[in-house]
Amino acid sequence: MYITGIRVHSPQTVAEALELLADLKNARILAGGTDILVDLKQGLTKAGDLISLKNIQELKGIEKKGKTIRIGAFTTPQEIHSNSLIRQHFPALAEAARSMASAQIRTLATIGGNITSAVPSADLPPSLIAADATAELRRAESTREIPLFEFFAGPRETVCRKEELLVSVRIPLPPPYTGISYKKFTLREANALAVASAASRLTLKNNKMEKVTVVLGAVAPTPVLAKKTAGFLQGKTTSQNLFEEAAALAVEEGKPISDIRGSAWFRKELIRVLTLRSLAEALERALGKTGEKKNSL
Repeated sequence: MYITGIRVHSPQTVAEALELLADLKNARILAGGTDILVDLKQGLTKAGDLISLKNIQELKGIEKKGKTIRIGAFTTPQEIHSNSLIRQHFPALAEAARSMASAQIRTLATIGGNITSAVPSADLPPSLIAADATAELRRAESTREIPLFEFFAGPRETVCRKEELLVSVRIPLPPPYTGISYKKFTLREANALAVASAASRLTLKNNKMEKVTVVLGAVAPTPVLAKKTAGFLQGKTTSQNLFEEAAALAVEEGKPISDIRGSAWFRKELIRVLTLRSLAEALERALGKTGEKKNSL
């Protein structure tokens, strides 16, 4: 099926894009196009206008600003994976970016598109949420910054208002003795969506877990911030038995469904295994024992 009857606009600045977004009634944002163009061809969505972001330099690149890493919304997974700042401070995010789809998709897709598409199986949100990332949303007269875990409202639904644009993702630099890990399971080696995923973050102090975050992906309508699991671990000394108990708790916090890629029962088993493995690797990283790894089972 061909896409016809759609006008494409190419603003040069964020301000121009926001003006178009406000003026055009049936406009959609076009970033890498790996989601929106497929949806348009399949008739899953409609648009009279597409607002392309490819010429807006402000939306591109990764930079350190004080104690924060800023990632422009138009930055690709390939750029994220190859960036030295990301690989140094957030290897789990680099791994998640590397695991996405094919090499061709990784050079076209964008972090903004991966987030705003709000697909439950998306790779980048779990590790970003575990890292305390925030989303910078801009409209003509104001800017707001919200925790990324509050951004998702449901499958393909977000809190982004019609006249708002996601312009960047900001991640605070982790404190010492912090480790983050992202693990996922797919049905084949490449180009596959996650059947289930888990991201864990541990910050250690005085041999105890001072801060714990566990995020589950592809097992609920939105990424799950597993608060009970994290609360169970908070303030305790790490151990294999403790992590196994926490992984069992995480199973209770997921809300998986059965579909063509796996049953709800299978996904629950994956939650347990992936949470356990991500906690173990997060601990290794917090202790400075590991770098970037492959993240799939």
